[in-house]
Amino acid sequence: FCGGLAFSPADEMFVCNPALGIVRVTRDGRHSVFATHAGEHKLICPNFGVFDSAGNYYVTDSGQWQKRNGCLIRFTPAGRGTILTGPLGYANGLALNSDEKTLFMVESDMDSVFRFSIRADGAVGSPELFADNCGRLPDGLALDAAGNLYVCCYASDEIWRINPGREKSL
Repeated sequence: FCGGLAFSPADEMFVCNPALGIVRVTRDGRHSVFATHAGEHKLICPNFGVFDSAGNYYVTDSGQWQKRNGCLIRFTPAGRGTILTGPLGYANGLALNSDEKTLFMVESDMDSVFRFSIRADGAVGSPELFADNCGRLPDGLALDAAGNLYVCCYASDEIWRINPGREKSL
């Protein structure tokens, strides 16, 4: 089973795979396990990742459903993983805004989306509830050029649009 896919600035594909960890696929098709741990933390359920332009890889480790043992991790381009925040509910989809100063994250078991400010050193600020009651089991996120956030919901088969003013529409 594979979760989210993300392409690095070096055009390598990173795949979240709960059984293996995070798998890197090079342009020539070779693949290897990039990470099974972030420091001492063994990845439980790597789910979704996104790269910034410097090659830092932000990834959710969902943890176990309704156990509040998920976390948000950042891997440096050299592969060093650090837990940025947790414990979280079922941490899932991510979206990074265009100026790379804000990261959005789904917490699926709470039907919510959180917003984090990203500091100059790559750490994140405290989670801020950006939107709640986002359908049933929000999963994936995407941002458009106007800053609208799109939330795809697994169980309710909906796509919510949340504008920068936090107004929601289907």
